[in-house]
Formats: sequence, structure tokens, C-alpha cells
Amino acid sequence: MPELNVNNINMAYETFGKPGNPPIVMIQGLGMPLLAWPPPLIERLTDAGFFVVTPENRDIGKSQTFHEAGVPNLAWNWLKVRFGMTPRVLYTLTDMAQDVASLMARLNIERAHIVGVSMGGMIGQRLAIDHGQRCASLTSIMSTTGNPRLPRPEPEIVRKLIQRPKSDDVEGRLAHSLSMMRLICSPGFDVDFDFLEQRLRAMYARGMTRGGVARQMMAIAADGNRVQALRKVSVPTLVIHGKADRLVPVAAGVDTAEAIPDARLELIDGMGHDLPPGLHEPLANLIIDHARSVDADAVSA
Repeated sequence: MPELNVNNINMAYETFGKPGNPPIVMIQGLGMPLLAWPPPLIERLTDAGFFVVTPENRDIGKSQTFHEAGVPNLAWNWLKVRFGMTPRVLYTLTDMAQDVASLMARLNIERAHIVGVSMGGMIGQRLAIDHGQRCASLTSIMSTTGNPRLPRPEPEIVRKLIQRPKSDDVEGRLAHSLSMMRLICSPGFDVDFDFLEQRLRAMYARGMTRGGVARQMMAIAADGNRVQALRKVSVPTLVIHGKADRLVPVAAGVDTAEAIPDARLELIDGMGHDLPPGLHEPLANLIIDHARSVDADAVSA
């Protein structure tokens, strides 16, 4: 897979479809390498006539990592955030948004439809705030504004997030990831956990580390409340959220749509904090319809 030096880091990425087609840049969530995007979802987008770029966020997969910085103490930093303090971080979501904007420039993509899931949605929001000229549209999926008044994840999930695996080898980390997925997966859709285990093994082989995930978590915590900044966003925005999301409660999706002027909100019954096969087609259709509508408006303007 290719990589480029952008924003003073090496960033891996992959492309799908014809380069001359309207571009969609898809940004993954916390600790997820680009392999986490389901191939059937990408295929539906390319079949619909889009050129898809999947950047790999810093500190994960084949993009540049920062293992020399050590692993942050998540429990201590979580406590600091609860008391309104900003933790010290190695990098920020603003840096991660600049990574994507710089990659687009290196790929000669002037503007693209931005699709972000979870932390990727937060990075997408930062792109819309700081680099709106590069965003033809934004689709924010299962994400949040960082508003401290929003409901928090369920306590069981918070404990699992900051808990260390029973062992730090691949099997221990895999078991920890699978137990987390069982807590946050979509109750209204079938999840094949044997297939999910195979996918996770491939992701761990590509590069998923406890330190990278922890440092990304700190970037999320340090970014704070984006509500006021989002009120100034003029990028056409679609917000998609699951009604059964236990990690990022549905109120976060509502808050995102309310913060961004004229944003469209789509709430999905039975959807949790994952992308099971039963959601690939409806999610692709929502992304395609949103992007096509924006492109049609741009042509007629």
C-alpha cells in the first residue's frame, strides 16, 4: 500500500475506483487501520461512480507511530478530563485533520466528500472547521461534538476502554477487542464474530498497538467542545447515528446535527457502534445520496 510524507509524518493510504471520479475521503475511528473499512461498503461507493481514498490515521497501521513517547496513563488522564482539565498530548485532532488535508493536496484532490466514523467523524468535523474549502460535504457517522454536557458511555464500557488486556500479546489484545465489540456492536443486526475475529487478526498484523490507541484517545480528550466552532461550518453535512449506540450515545449525534447549520440527521434503529454487513447497503446509499445531492447543487449553482 502506498504512503506519502504529509504534515511531517509518513501517512499510509489506499485508493479505490477511477481517479477522475468525484472523490470521497473516508477516515477511520479510534485505533482502526484502514483495513477496518468493510470492502462491500467501499465497493458500493466505487460502483456508484466515486473515487475513494482511505487514509490511515497517524499512530496506527503503516502510518507513522510514536511508540518512543510511551503509553499514557488512561485512568489518570480520564480523571483529569472529568474534572475539566486538559491532558497533555503528543498530537491533537487538529494535527490529524491537517494530515488528511495535506494528503489530499499531495494527491491533487482539491475538494472531496469527507466521511468519518467515530473518531474519524471528529477529524472530519475538524476538517470542516479548519479546512472547509477542501470539503465538498461531510458525513459524520457515530461521532460527537465533544460537548461535556452529553451523556457519557455506559460505565461498563468506560472500564473496558481504560482496562489493559490480560496479556499484551496478540491473543490477549484480540480477546480484549472482541469483548469490547460484544459490548458495543449493533443489537439490531447480525454480527459474525468468527469473521470479525479474522478481520481483527488482519488489523493487528497490520499494526494496532495499545500505545497508539491510548495516544489517539488523549487527542480526542484534549480537543474539547467543538460546538461553537461547528456553528460556523458551512459544509453540507449529513449526520448518521445509531439509536442503540452504547459507546457514543445517540444524543451525541443529535447534538452534532444541531450544532452544524442545516445538517441532516439520520437515526438508525438497532445500530450500535460498528459497521455490520446489514448496514453496508443503507449506509452506502445515504453517503451516495448526500454526495450526489451536493454535487448536483454545485453544478446548478
